Amino acid sequence: MKILLIFTLLLISGGEETKVVTGYSGGGVLIKCRYETQYSSNPKYFCKDSWSNCADQIKTGVKNEWINSGRFSLFDDTRASQFWVLITELTVEDTGTYKCAVDIEFQLDVYTAVTLRVKEDQDYKQSISVTGHEGGSVNISCKYPQSHRIDPKFLCRRVGSADCNYRTSVKESRRWIKQGKFSLRDDRAKKIFTVIINSLTEGDSGEYWCGAESEWTSDHGYKIYITQINLRVTGE
Repeated sequence: MKILLIFTLLLISGGEETKVVTGYSGGGVLIKCRYETQYSSNPKYFCKDSWSNCADQIKTGVKNEWINSGRFSLFDDTRASQFWVLITELTVEDTGTYKCAVDIEFQLDVYTAVTLRVKEDQDYKQSISVTGHEGGSVNISCKYPQSHRIDPKFLCRRVGSADCNYRTSVKESRRWIKQGKFSLRDDRAKKIFTVIINSLTEGDSGEYWCGAESEWTSDHGYKIYITQINLRVTGE
């Protein structure tokens, strides 16, 4: 069970004010860190800080493809001058301070400090299994934490180890948004995000996520992936 979350940071020499991000036990976070274009060729890493050192969770010099290391994945997008870090299967023990950093040989590394807070929240389901039939439809409802009530909501489909893609999000309460075979609605009063998938095919089977964008366009914004949907479509 994994939840994903993304935030944007601008890396500076020696670090800056710590950014605070909240995740949920059993879920995950996807972190996006900006850097200056001059550092495009440098290795990138994500480490967990402590009083004695900052232990690498993942580090790579590979560009423009996902690299995996246990529960951590990293994608360095040199065209956009930013890299993403995905942490899956969060536990409360993951709470702590991390550094989103660029490795610079013979110089002080540049980084941004990130405080990750992992909470236990029993008000919503971490995972849902849904079965539909070819040609039919399914109705999926995801409850979300109060802290994300006003955030835009989305349903994404996870492909591979890290990618979770979607085309649109719902930015208003109690208004249906249609995108192809998908219809989405967010009821902020009830804290329930609903998705209807029509004209099902067996190709629609797979792993989906209900998620939210938290101040996504800002430098301290992020995305969280709240509930995992396991969809199985059978023949008529």
